[in-house]
Amino acid sequence: MTYLRNAEAVCSFALPAIFCYDWQRSGDPVAWAMRGAALVLISYILLQGVLYWHLKLQSVVQRQPLPAYFQPLYRFFKYSNFLAIAAVAAFIAAMNDATASTADLMWSYGLLGLALLEQINYYHYQLMYDTRAAFAYLRRNGRLRKAALGLDLERQKAI
Repeated sequence: MTYLRNAEAVCSFALPAIFCYDWQRSGDPVAWAMRGAALVLISYILLQGVLYWHLKLQSVVQRQPLPAYFQPLYRFFKYSNFLAIAAVAAFIAAMNDATASTADLMWSYGLLGLALLEQINYYHYQLMYDTRAAFAYLRRNGRLRKAALGLDLERQKAI
């Protein structure tokens, strides 16, 4: 859990830094608003993962349930993510005029797609399978595993 928390934290800051650095160095004109909106959305969702894995780690170490505020906070995050994804998609579509290049559209919609995959990975189905046990589960059951965060939300709801 420490690894997951730390990896999500690094990604939430390193990805935007790397992308912005690369876009700046390219010398091509960049529609910063289009690309930036999708990039901020990805970081917003990744930071939710950082907090989740931190809370989960504390819960396991202290042998206590997740805090009382976990369920309402992550219910809010789950639905705010859908609204944010829709808003960013609408924003990109609205900004798509003669000045937006194909590269701007590809980057913007590509990053938006990654944000949607992160939403699915955190709240619905585990999309990352990086251990033998995870692959064995996938082969044995023939379906994706439910996301840990989504399962914790269901458990908290039942309490």
